[in-house]
Amino acid sequence: MLATVVRGATASSEMTAAAGTDSTGNKTVGPAIRVLVLTAPVAEGHLAAARVLAEDVRRVNERAEVVVRDALPALPRPVRWLLYDAYRWQLNAAPWLFALLFSTLGHSRVLRWLSRALLSLTSSRGLVRLLRGHPADVIVSTWPAATMILGSLRLRGKVSVPVCATITDFAGLELWADRGVDLHFVMHESLVPVVERVAGRGSAHVVSPLVSSQFRTPGSARDARWALGLPAEGTIVVVSGGGWGVGDLEGAVQAALEIGAFVVCLAGRDDASRTRLQRAFADELRVSVLGFTERMSELLVAADVLVHSTGGVTCLEALTCGCPIVAYGAPPGHAPSGARAMSALGLADHVHSRSELGSALLGAIRRPAVLLGQRVDAAQLVLRVAPRVAVSARARLTRIAAGACALSIAVFALFSSDMTYPLVAEALALPETTSVTQSHDSVALVVTGTRRDLLRFALVAHEDGLRASIATSDELALPDVARLRAAHLDPLPELRAKGVGSWFAARKQLKIQIAGYRLRGRFYYLAPSEGFTLVDYLLGHHLGGTPVQAQVDVLGAGLNPASVHAGEVLLATLGPRRGHDVAHLLAAVRSLERAGLAVSSIQRLASTRASS
Repeated sequence: MLATVVRGATASSEMTAAAGTDSTGNKTVGPAIRVLVLTAPVAEGHLAAARVLAEDVRRVNERAEVVVRDALPALPRPVRWLLYDAYRWQLNAAPWLFALLFSTLGHSRVLRWLSRALLSLTSSRGLVRLLRGHPADVIVSTWPAATMILGSLRLRGKVSVPVCATITDFAGLELWADRGVDLHFVMHESLVPVVERVAGRGSAHVVSPLVSSQFRTPGSARDARWALGLPAEGTIVVVSGGGWGVGDLEGAVQAALEIGAFVVCLAGRDDASRTRLQRAFADELRVSVLGFTERMSELLVAADVLVHSTGGVTCLEALTCGCPIVAYGAPPGHAPSGARAMSALGLADHVHSRSELGSALLGAIRRPAVLLGQRVDAAQLVLRVAPRVAVSARARLTRIAAGACALSIAVFALFSSDMTYPLVAEALALPETTSVTQSHDSVALVVTGTRRDLLRFALVAHEDGLRASIATSDELALPDVARLRAAHLDPLPELRAKGVGSWFAARKQLKIQIAGYRLRGRFYYLAPSEGFTLVDYLLGHHLGGTPVQAQVDVLGAGLNPASVHAGEVLLATLGPRRGHDVAHLLAAVRSLERAGLAVSSIQRLASTRASS
């Protein structure tokens, strides 16, 4: 069981009343309070919001003890891979996939509930250990995944202190908000009802933009340009792809050059993007390519316009210091949604194509800058937040349901995936499927084909003294079976259905062939080399069957008898294709015999092994 991780002092009215600033804006000294801020390096915005919030809490209350921690290492490795590595890979290599996931989660409450429940189920224990190591009176999350887990813990009574969450985006708030969070900080009044639809009344409050103090007191553009070594005259465009340098940065730079601007392009912490852009504009004196920079406030003050691809905190910084924004080049997913939302609120221009960008830049430069209104500091709300969330029995039932769902999925995967059969077979010491004998000089041959091909093969095999097993998808009459056995060819049942679909057909298929071949007791059957599941094995085992699988095709190109091991099950499929006739099969058998390997049927080799 997970223990309650934070007990004791909460943000009571007595404790919070003394913290904050007076009417003149001077800092007041409040009581000692412990604040834990959880974030993650999933792009740069979540980290920046955490740093700003920590600085502001210390500024408002100098006795506050603020600890910022990365929540990502506390999660299980598969979850970390999914939320960080897979997310970053999708943005760069398969943005359409991320767009599909984002859209699906945004439109489906059921999938959001399931994702939240599975995230809580797999990651709560690790986050609890982190919280135990940092007891706090208030917990704040700047990362949506941590927000979801904290919300679940709060509803289940595992976290008893208030939980706050920052929302620095303007769209997709269904994935940021959680009903287990006491208070969400949003950047615009229009977002309050959106959050309250998810988390309940009183769950959201508009705050001043979560940006560093240097953005709130910008200097002059002339001083900033001089400090950065930028041209004192002319148009300056800053192009940013966020902390990971994503989006059509090259197209944005080219469009800015076409309107005669000097361009500063920021590639974030992505060294590969920075190198690529530096090479692309190596001969252009009006382009400066930078990586991650600590001088963003000076750049935005110096710039006439910001072209940004991902939204988030960088746009909040621009809106705070009065730099116009053109949203362009975002990868599919949440960024275009955020750009559309900001455009609808009149906070930015949203450009859909490269051809529109030049005119949009000129228009943004001519218009007056838009500023986000200054509201109450998020830090002050953190210091006086009151508990709103009550323990919910429904949350506990949700966790139980999520656990049962996860267990069901795991069991289904175990029984339905052909990848798990070899592992289970080894663990349970099930029969080896690709060999039937420990002999040092024999291999088993299974010949497949139509009824007509096999009956023709029987004539040659009888004359040549060749023994083999045969399998066919055609129905064999009793005289056919007798002719094959007279030629020393042993009919072998074949399981043709694959995967989950075989569960409904496997038993019937095998029973028909068992009856048609007059099989008694234990028998072998040919299983597909791919798509054979644990359920298939259990169905066949119930009828008395032992599966065999052929991994080597003796009629395949480049058969090397030296690579064939004694006891292996080999396959030969007769048919109209060139090289798949009886003559080629006999030639392959002769090459195996010259390599010292006798060819026989599965049934004969198995009976020989049993008798010995």
